[in-house]
Amino acid sequence: GGTLLVAYIAINIIQRVAKKALDRVDFNPDLEYLAYRAVAWVAWFFVIVWLVGNLGQQEVFATLIAGGTLAGLAVALAVKDSLADVVGGVMLLQDKHFDLGDRIKVGSVEGEIIEVDLRKTRIRLHDGSIQVLSNAKIDKGGWTLLPRQRQRERLFTKLTKKAKKVVPIGKK
Repeated sequence: GGTLLVAYIAINIIQRVAKKALDRVDFNPDLEYLAYRAVAWVAWFFVIVWLVGNLGQQEVFATLIAGGTLAGLAVALAVKDSLADVVGGVMLLQDKHFDLGDRIKVGSVEGEIIEVDLRKTRIRLHDGSIQVLSNAKIDKGGWTLLPRQRQRERLFTKLTKKAKKVVPIGKK
């Protein structure tokens, strides 16, 4: 009885720490709640496995370990693409040449970066529509940084202001 009480208190403390950590990160509230609950389920699983192991129930212990392993594998396979997007998002967010307002080309998609989060990047195309691409696709497939429209306009304006007279080549 005392072990379960200690486990209950410890799991509540772990959940509070996880909640504070999740509150610092800008995640979807549904994902935050899911992660918060997952911490409790995983912690309780370890408590039960520990208790069964201490009670000498080796068959039950082996079944719990096998079931936990299969559940972990299923979850890992289910979140594989999402995890690749998050890793790609972190890499893109840290890249100094990948910022809001930059113009990029990814495959056949070309436009201005208007939003980057951990999983997706939104690009405004020339016609005003918005294309949403997974960060993993951008990171793996590569992208081309294009000159910003405003930079090209400023450069053109400077060149035309500096050119006072057009002189054909070969004549002085």
